[in-house]
Amino acid sequence: MPDTLRLLCVDDEEHILKTLARFCHNEGITLLTAGSAAEALSILEREPVMIVISDYQMPEKNGLDFLSEVRSKWPQIVRIMLSGFIEPSAVSQALQQGEIFGFLPKPWQRNDLKNLIQTAAAQYRAGTTTERTAR
Repeated sequence: MPDTLRLLCVDDEEHILKTLARFCHNEGITLLTAGSAAEALSILEREPVMIVISDYQMPEKNGLDFLSEVRSKWPQIVRIMLSGFIEPSAVSQALQQGEIFGFLPKPWQRNDLKNLIQTAAAQYRAGTTTERTAR
């Protein structure tokens, strides 16, 4: 397993991807980006990723549906929802059902993003350690 954190961000807004790219560069995180769910799924087929951060509101498929698909195909990947437009009840339900690990509202605070990514990385590493131990 690589020591460098590998994150995939999915958002149809280019400025969000650029903002996350700056953040990840400053934090030493390897960032892959996708402008759509279809592009993200293609990346996930080829690239190892620890965490996926997805916007909720996207043209072809909403973020919850996309992250649910990620969960079914790659259950070890930690999933985070990012949005300015989602009902709190939908977030709560997704968290309770394990569809997402965390939620971050737009606009976010840098420290909130950093803390959530650190917690998600710890969750990923704990999960992969458990998986290796169970074999």
